[in-house]
Amino acid sequence: MEFLRPISSSLRAIEIEAAEKIESALQYADDVQQHFLELCRKDFATAQFQEINRTLAFARRLKSNDPNHPSMRAYFSHPVRVATLALRLMNHSSLETVVMCLTHNVFEVSGLQEQDLLNEGVSKRVADGVRFLTIDRAHQYDPEYLRVFYGNIEAFGSDLVLVKCVDRLDNLLGLQVIERSEALAKYLDLSEQFVVPLAAGLSAEFGAYLGEVIDYARATGCDRELSARYQTFLARSEGAAA
Repeated sequence: MEFLRPISSSLRAIEIEAAEKIESALQYADDVQQHFLELCRKDFATAQFQEINRTLAFARRLKSNDPNHPSMRAYFSHPVRVATLALRLMNHSSLETVVMCLTHNVFEVSGLQEQDLLNEGVSKRVADGVRFLTIDRAHQYDPEYLRVFYGNIEAFGSDLVLVKCVDRLDNLLGLQVIERSEALAKYLDLSEQFVVPLAAGLSAEFGAYLGEVIDYARATGCDRELSARYQTFLARSEGAAA
């Protein structure tokens, strides 16, 4: 059985997905997670649903020590969206995959270690997966480093590949609020070089969709009005977190 549902029935036109992503990025996670929990309630048994709620509560109470994400309250809509995308795409919903989505960036953002996740009752496999997903920012544009980084994710399993791909998809869909730069151009090129093939390994249709999202990001550029709204939201969030 296919790991993913048909992309045509899981993801909408890129313009629609991008508009929804940007609108959700201008909201706190409180306003974003309702749809996610509705999907979980439909897809999971009561005990599994409770585990997802425990993971949400754990991740949301963490403090950020990442200058790129000073407000955890503002940032946390991202992992919720990543988990929602994974649920929309998976043929069979997986609790472990959802937990990996919700915690995929906690080491980088909060400074936690694997043992901290294990102490919270997270499985060893999930903690290992989060470690493989944690990139060394000093080498984030180094193709040789990235070849090993993405190779480890691919070797880990299809579920971790999906987490990485939907994480990147969510980021790519929101690039209209980001000023164009040489670093962003590299990010798009490296996404095309490394992440699109990972997605294509799950399904050719998914790889093609991700490639089209990259083309869309290049073509649309930065929307200055949306970017100003986003920066205002981040500043307000950072002030509330202080």
